[in-house]
Amino acid sequence: MFKAQIVSDNIKEFIGTIAPIVDEAKMKIGPTGITIKAVDPSHVAMIETTLTSGAFNNLEAEEAELGVDVTKFKSVIGVAKPGELVDIERNTEMNSLIVSIGNLVRAMPLLDMTGMADPKVPNLDLPTVVKVKAEEVSQGLKASKMVSDHIELSANEESFRLVCKGENQNRVDLTMNRSQLDELKAPNDTSSLFSLDYFSLMVNSVKQDRIITISLGNDLPVKIEAELAMNGNTGAHGSVRFLLAPRIDRD
Repeated sequence: MFKAQIVSDNIKEFIGTIAPIVDEAKMKIGPTGITIKAVDPSHVAMIETTLTSGAFNNLEAEEAELGVDVTKFKSVIGVAKPGELVDIERNTEMNSLIVSIGNLVRAMPLLDMTGMADPKVPNLDLPTVVKVKAEEVSQGLKASKMVSDHIELSANEESFRLVCKGENQNRVDLTMNRSQLDELKAPNDTSSLFSLDYFSLMVNSVKQDRIITISLGNDLPVKIEAELAMNGNTGAHGSVRFLLAPRIDRD
């Protein structure tokens, strides 16, 4: 059984973190909430995103896994207005999720989960931790798009930098000093190179006024974390964690 009611903002935020990474995924449901873990087709990026029961107005669910068309799900809930209630119910006879938004009812067929990845997303303990508003990082990413397809993230005890180097001395350098960051922990100088496209998709999938936590090391994956389903009175009722593999070559 799966029957839930949720404010559109919360479910949109949840699906919005998944959609840039994969088109379809297993969604684990249960009385404590819903979770999706996925790895992109090129095995460069991983994600784990969760909404706890507190993100829902009502949640009745038995432990199960559902094969979800993420792209279609995003499209279906995209018609909901901010603050509008979304009802979601599993119809086992139709093998579908029934999504109701106001007077609109949409049946969304569930997918065969054969062959769908069920990755274990490692919780890497990385030495450098930066906490910053997503919009501050997005500023540098927008400026980097026409310069190169990769970006270098580096940090020391005084600052966090995003550097993008292109041909003919084209270069974007965004430096945020300790005073401009919500937190900076960098016991040693660290630096890694990443795909600009993937890193941008991850950062931009999070609401831009949110604080994101970026953890990195030397030529190690970067971990990006953020809280979801924020409530002014009760705090966060969800989270997302991305992992992105580094580009080892620095040519």
